[in-house]
Amino acid sequence: MHSHKKRSVGIKELKDKASEIVATVQRTGQVIVITKNNQEVAQITPISKDPHQKLIDAGIIRPGPKPRPLSELKLNIPPGDASLAIRAILEEREED
Repeated sequence: MHSHKKRSVGIKELKDKASEIVATVQRTGQVIVITKNNQEVAQITPISKDPHQKLIDAGIIRPGPKPRPLSELKLNIPPGDASLAIRAILEEREED
């Protein structure tokens, strides 16, 4: 639901249309940047509903590194012949 586009509004427009601007943020998830004398000074952002994201936003926790894609993980097969172990497992299954 979060839009990556930013919209800018000046202080006067914010004063005149505060309810409408807040409703837009709530409805669309869009970030609204507030400008004063054509300089960005603040922004209105939607509050996340995700509890984990709320903790991050509050500065209570920091997100960890992103996990590597599965395609990058390598399976390390131990050296040696596994046929004896496989044979033992199959024999045990036949006994049950």
